[in-house]
Amino acid sequence: MSAKDSINMEISALEDEKPSEAKKPKLDVQETPVHSDQDLPKIDGKLDDTNCDQGPQEKSQQNLQDPLSYTRGKEFTSEIFKIQIHNLPKFGFTDLKKRLKSLGLNPNKIKSPDRQSVAYICFRNEEERDKALEKVNGHVWKNRKLEAKIAAPVADPYLQKKNQGNGSHAVSLDRQRTKELTPEEAEERLRNNVCPLWNLDYSQQLQQKTEKVKNVLRQIAQDNFVKWMFRNIKTKFDGMPCELLPIVPSPETCEYRNKNEFTIGYDLDVKTVMVGFRYGLYKDGTTSVGDCSNLGIAMPAAVPVVKSFTEFVSKSKWTPYLQHAGTGHWQTLTVRTFRTGDIMVMVDFVPRDLHQSEIEEAKVSLREFYTSGEGSKINVKSFYFRVIGKKGSSSGPDLQLLFGEEHVFESLMKLRFRISPQAFFQVNTPATEKLYSLISDWCEASSNTTLLDVCCGTGTIGLSMAKTVKEVIGIEMCTQAVEDARANVAINAALRDVVAVVDPPRAGLHKDVIRVLRRCTSIQRLVYVSCNPEIALTNFIDLIRPETGRHKGSPFTLVKAVPVDLFPGTKHCELVLLFTRESPKSSPPTDSAAVAAAESGKDDSFTIDSNTVEMKKENPGVLRNPDTEAGDTNSRLESRDGKEPERAVEREKTEDSVTLCS
Repeated sequence: MSAKDSINMEISALEDEKPSEAKKPKLDVQETPVHSDQDLPKIDGKLDDTNCDQGPQEKSQQNLQDPLSYTRGKEFTSEIFKIQIHNLPKFGFTDLKKRLKSLGLNPNKIKSPDRQSVAYICFRNEEERDKALEKVNGHVWKNRKLEAKIAAPVADPYLQKKNQGNGSHAVSLDRQRTKELTPEEAEERLRNNVCPLWNLDYSQQLQQKTEKVKNVLRQIAQDNFVKWMFRNIKTKFDGMPCELLPIVPSPETCEYRNKNEFTIGYDLDVKTVMVGFRYGLYKDGTTSVGDCSNLGIAMPAAVPVVKSFTEFVSKSKWTPYLQHAGTGHWQTLTVRTFRTGDIMVMVDFVPRDLHQSEIEEAKVSLREFYTSGEGSKINVKSFYFRVIGKKGSSSGPDLQLLFGEEHVFESLMKLRFRISPQAFFQVNTPATEKLYSLISDWCEASSNTTLLDVCCGTGTIGLSMAKTVKEVIGIEMCTQAVEDARANVAINAALRDVVAVVDPPRAGLHKDVIRVLRRCTSIQRLVYVSCNPEIALTNFIDLIRPETGRHKGSPFTLVKAVPVDLFPGTKHCELVLLFTRESPKSSPPTDSAAVAAAESGKDDSFTIDSNTVEMKKENPGVLRNPDTEAGDTNSRLESRDGKEPERAVEREKTEDSVTLCS
């Protein structure tokens, strides 16, 4: 059996086994703390009917003191449709989600403080919640009879902390901490929150990041499953399981970020509209926003956009959205700037109780400001308007192109990439080129190599290696990213058609994906790129641990590692690890029918959304770029196993496997 056939078989297994929460970009099932700063319930100021005799000021004051006021607001929150399940057996989030889906349930969010016997499940509406109560209560799982009941919503952490000030003495933590701050002191506080290493020499920053990586590697060598492997080499590598090469510095140490998400709010005086970064975390009691223009972290082209939008909001009839008070509408401004000169902007708008006509009015005012008004001097190529948090919404945020082009472009590794508003792209382009060159070197690819790229995104890594390999196979779940990857193939056709690739999300790869990679015997070298090695630590261990019933396939050997700094001024960096293993003595049995079909070129079963890409069926298997007449016969979609139509439909919505270079 060829390497390609083995990989294609394993990809089919990957699609059947890889659960949705391991896929990028967003997890439906969260394994994060309940009071995450980025996953807080949205708040509104609407009160109970029992308060109808109160005046506006009294209502506002009571609302500011009530940590549960958001549950009576206009914005959607699944916290009001939450149940708690007791007497659970020992479980993982994937196992629990699969079990719930087997009962016909579709959870919006799953939380568990200890992952032992209790879990909290949120749904999108009352009907789904009541259905879950009926299905789960009394259900037997692993000899445990489950108990389910309605759970109370979680309290808003900001208001909860604020109320700890004991009644009338509870004052704004922002005002309390910053009452006497000078402008210089306020800027220093902002820098400490946004780029905590700003006051260190860059060489000191690199040293600090290197020590952080060393600690992670030492944890691998000390793990009970594998520590016996490193008894003889720990002293050689300073307690680490492999050689650690010197950290690769970023070519740019300031003004390097091409994507920034700015909070729309008020400055420390609680009066001046400000678009920038928060002085601290919301859950720690901070809501004030500081000026970002002097931080030196965003690319210079982003600053005029932020200033112009600040001017727009200051004059707008709609005010900044205040989560703790449940007032206002403008929430977040995302600005993406690239070396090509392209600028993409996306603004998040919380409608609360606005009528649709008022939302349209807000769109019109914004469009006019940037196309014919004072903001027209800002050369924005693509501007999106996103409505979020609508009560009763059964889908995600409503994203609409307000004006301009649908996509922007960036140059990377002498290639040109198309980027959609929600597709991932590394934030530091110059450092990314160093990262991708390193990955290419470590792959040791040749003209006979097939590159399997998991979490491929918009196609950057795979395309950068196209000229050195025979074939690139990429797997990605973000629909927009897949569309961009296919378009990027056509754009760079002259350099060889290729697919997309990107490193895993912060949580790393799901354990089932790791198992598939181990079983794919054709993979002899594996380059793992982690942006959060502390969390992905289990992945590293599972790749090298001895073969067991749950971890089949020959283990890899961890050869070397190197940190790459993509985030100067912060505590974070990428960690690249090289894993290798010897060639297997024999190939596993294969499905002869599947092999014969692959060799014959018959590939009529595309489990791909028809909206994803325009297909020309006169030549099955050929992927054509909808923007051109010519298609590339060497670019084709991977065939899918049609044995499980229900699963195929689910994958169709969440994940695409696509071969773009052969």
